[in-house]
Order: sequence, then structure tokens, then C-alpha cells
Amino acid sequence: MTGNFPPNIHPTTYNLIAVAIGILLVGDLNANEQNSLGNWFLLLGQYLATNASQQQLIESRIENNNVNINSKKSKNGGGPYTTANNLSNQNQRNEIDFLMDALDKIQKELNNIKNEDNTL
Repeated sequence: MTGNFPPNIHPTTYNLIAVAIGILLVGDLNANEQNSLGNWFLLLGQYLATNASQQQLIESRIENNNVNINSKKSKNGGGPYTTANNLSNQNQRNEIDFLMDALDKIQKELNNIKNEDNTL
């Protein structure tokens, strides 16, 4: 199944539909049948939830955005916004500023060369 299933409807309405179906099913089933069918739906839901969670885990690992805030690194002051050396990205500001200055100097030098070519 792909596309628009389940449909894009308000969450409360979506839940009310499930309640309505449950109420309709209860009327014609005895307690044993209700129990059997209810457990089957629970198993179905657990299967879908387990499958989706495993897919999310794999996708987050592929995208490299799987952050564990309970890890030893995180508890020792590291976190999702630190480098392997446990330095904050903000501590790398000096390097960024140096590179930005270098780019400005290169741009100015290129402009000087361009202006010299235009004057010849």
C-alpha cells in the first residue's frame, strides 16, 4: 500500500473511526471471539510499530543523525553538537573566521587582478 493510505484526516476523526469499528464488531461477537480478534489487532499493530521503528533506525543511521543522549560521551560533556575531540562547534569559530578572512583576501586579490586587466 502506498499513496494516501492511511488518509490525511484529523487525528481525532481517525481515532473515532477505529472506535466506531470496534463498537460495530463487539455487537456480533461473543467474549471469546472479541478477545481473539482484539489480540489479533494488537499483534497487527505491534508488527507495524516494530517494523516502522526498525526502518526509522536504519534510515537515521544512513543519514547519520542517530543521537544517543544517554551515551557515555554525552554524559561526560560531549553531545550531538561536539566533535570527536569533544570540542563544541562553537570552539571552532576561530578556524572559520580564519578561513573567511582568507576567502576575503583571495576575493580582493582576484578583484585587483581583474581591475589591472581592465586598465591595460
